[in-house]
Parts: sequence; structure tokens; C-alpha cells
Amino acid sequence: MDRPPRLCAGDTVGIVSPASPWERRSDRLRAVAALEGWGLKVRLGAHVDDRHGYLAGRDEDRAADLHAMLCDDEVRAIFCLQGGYGTPRLLPHLDRDVFATHPKILCGYSDITTLHLALAAWADTISFYSIGARGLGSPDVTDLSRGTLHRALFSAEPYGEIPRDPDDSYVRTITGGTARGRSTGGCLTLVASTLGTSIEIETRGRILFLEDLDMHSYTLDALLTHLRNAGKLEEAAGIVVGEMKGVGWREDRSAFMQELSVEDVLEEVIAPLGIPAIYGLPIGHGKHHVTVPVGAEAFLDADAGRLVFDEVLTSDPPNT
Repeated sequence: MDRPPRLCAGDTVGIVSPASPWERRSDRLRAVAALEGWGLKVRLGAHVDDRHGYLAGRDEDRAADLHAMLCDDEVRAIFCLQGGYGTPRLLPHLDRDVFATHPKILCGYSDITTLHLALAAWADTISFYSIGARGLGSPDVTDLSRGTLHRALFSAEPYGEIPRDPDDSYVRTITGGTARGRSTGGCLTLVASTLGTSIEIETRGRILFLEDLDMHSYTLDALLTHLRNAGKLEEAAGIVVGEMKGVGWREDRSAFMQELSVEDVLEEVIAPLGIPAIYGLPIGHGKHHVTVPVGAEAFLDADAGRLVFDEVLTSDPPNT
């Protein structure tokens, strides 16, 4: 697994909008200011301000911005402005050779899952499932969210343990045991959407992490069941379920559709696999979003509710 060169003050980073557009122009302005506050120089994608309904411009243009940032030798990292929707539409326009020959740091989460799994499939390089540039510049960003991203990108020390939610430290063991393997995963809906594509998620021997938001429990059940039926859950060495924000009981449920809880679904779909599995680390769409490296070696102790990355996630910059 390749480790991208770590960031240093003075490096140039790029911001692209591969999914949905910003709601307020200040979202992008705050993002730039936050990255500059880390001593970085910021380069904007040519189409970062484009709008096409719920998309940040045409598919071809959003893909072109990604290619341009990957091919620009001065750009050391790519920060996606935000998620939303749109990256699966880019697949027909993405050049796998560009991804393979110009791998570099990629940051973002939710809909950006597609790009993380494209990097994993085509470049075999570590990327960072983290808050995007908009989140970094948000007035609501927490020290935990900001701090874990900075550590992942700038530190020459092993990344260490994924911290627990400071507001609720409980992590539930679904199935006990320990496992080791490279990490993969992301937003459950986007992970499931890769099945049958050129970037289909590879889970064999991996630590699979999943999170999602705003759905009925039966939708969660359907997505997990689809992954199980495709053999993706049973092939994993271990499973980490992060936050499932807004998932479960819904006010608009019909009388004949009684909800199971998130934990009910995990007990019925994941627990019978006998794979070490936990639920409740702050990974996903909650108040705190801990950066999770995609592709790095991880150790899961499900009995203790711990996920640890005991390697350095980045390589020495080329000028050191």
C-alpha cells in the first residue's frame, strides 16, 4: 500500500466540488481560510463554483477538475468541498490511469466514498475519510474532527487509536474477538452502489467500516443484507459500524411497517457472521467526525471496542 507524502506548511492543496454545490459562497471562503490557517496555499478547481441543480456542475467538468488536481505536481493534496450527491455519476468520466500514476492525499466523506474506493481500486494508496474543506471551515467543527485530520495529514508518528465520542464514550460489541487487516469502507449507501462496477469494494481480509444517515431501519437492513448476499460482509476480517445518524424509528412510518432498531438490524444481519464487530465510534455524519484512513493497516479489538492504526499514514515529503 502506498502512503502519500505528508503535508507541510507552505504546501499547495486543491479544493474541488465533485458532488453537490455549496449553499453559501462563504462555505467555500471559510474552507479556504481554514486551510490557509494551517499554513497551506489553496488552489481552486476551475469549476468549484459551478451549479447544476443538486450537482456542482456537469459531470464532465467535475471529473476534469479532479484530473487537473491529480496531474498538477504542485498540488500535494485534494480536499473535496463537501459531499451530497454526484460522485457515482463521475465513474464513466474518470481516467483510471490518471488515478494510478498520480496518487495523492484525498480528503472527504459521505458521497466522496466513491472516490476513496476508486483510489483503492486503481492506485492502491491511502486516502482519508474525513471532514471536507467545508466542514473544516465550519463554525461548528469540533476540535476532535479538526485535530484528527491534522494529525493524519501532518504527523510523522503512528496515527493510533480512533478516539471515542467525547459526548458519549459507549461503544457496543456486536461480536467479540480481534482482527487485523487493511481498512476499507465509507458511507453504506455509496459502498453498496459500487457492487458490479469497476471500483467494487474489496473486503476480503479487510477491516470494513460503515456509516450512513437519515433512513428507515428497513433501508439499513436492505443495504447490509445486499452486502451480505454479495459475500462482502463475510469476507471481511472485522466490521466497524460508525454513526447511523437519523437511522431507525421515523415519524412517517406506516402502521404496517414497524421499525426494528439499528441494533436489532446489526444483531440479525452482522452478528450471525461471527466476525469481530463493533458499533458506535464517531465516524460519519455526527457532531464529531474522526478521520479514518482508507487502506491503512488496522487492528480491531471488538471486545474492548477499539480500532487502532499503528502505522504512520504518510511518507516523508520528497524534499526531506
